Amino acid sequence: MAKRFYTLLILPNATAQARKIHITQPVLTTLASGVALGIMALAFFIYQYVSLNLTMLELRHLRQDVGERSVLAAKITQLEGDLSRLRDFDQKLRVAAGLDQGTQEPAEFGQGGAGTLSRTALIDTVQHEAGRLADLVTRDIEVLGREISSRERSFRELKSLLEEKRSVLASTPTIWPVKGLITAGYGYRQSPFTGAREMHEGLDIAAPYGTPILSTADGIVSFAGPLADFGNVVFVNHGHGFTTFYAHASKIRVREGQSIKRGEVVAYIGTTGRSTGAHVHYEVQVNGLAVNPMKYIVDPAGATYAGESEPGGRS
Repeated sequence: MAKRFYTLLILPNATAQARKIHITQPVLTTLASGVALGIMALAFFIYQYVSLNLTMLELRHLRQDVGERSVLAAKITQLEGDLSRLRDFDQKLRVAAGLDQGTQEPAEFGQGGAGTLSRTALIDTVQHEAGRLADLVTRDIEVLGREISSRERSFRELKSLLEEKRSVLASTPTIWPVKGLITAGYGYRQSPFTGAREMHEGLDIAAPYGTPILSTADGIVSFAGPLADFGNVVFVNHGHGFTTFYAHASKIRVREGQSIKRGEVVAYIGTTGRSTGAHVHYEVQVNGLAVNPMKYIVDPAGATYAGESEPGGRS
């Protein structure tokens, strides 16, 4: 049986003689199969190329996402350091203020990373670590929120305490009502009128007639007017148990219910009431009981003592 074959005519140009090529059917089948395989291979490589580019694009996006989350984690770590310093400062303030240091919530900040083994493993790992890092960031933000709330409560307590201390300081009679000659201190003395031994519950400070008498702390005038042997007097309620009393004034400058500040003039030196000369009788009372005013005056050298009067008096 004769072999079947196909004849190809090749014409190089219009004037050239045609060339004949005889191709048997098996050869033609082989060539057709090769061409088909080549087309399939080309299509496969094109598909792989596009797929690889899409995968690399996804990988870049994942890496960018992880990078952004890493920056966020770094910022949270920086905030943790700032809060740690703030916590230490808070502890020092509370110790200085004599407050209970309280309980501190431990800072629980985590860190994570990703390993690379292959392209597929890298993508899976990056996706896993991105989710894990998101969970860590969320948890760290919650911890930061609790820490900030704790510091806020602590500083509110400190602020309240400092305001209280400032209020107590403003209410404490720390200055001289007038600078002059102390003719009688706090304590027992011989009465200048009867000669009997008596308790003197304040300081007698002599000064020229009309010298201003100053309030020794912030407060509210609770009484201003004449009071028996004390003549014209002023009572000032300073709060926190402190009251001051100024007697024998020639003239009163304040009225009941008036708010006054430390150093403000409340009256003027005089001789009203039972008095042997121009002076002010100055008392400090704590919770209704007279105490030695010298315990609170911060500048004890601001006055001169006469005769046998002693600094601080005799108690």
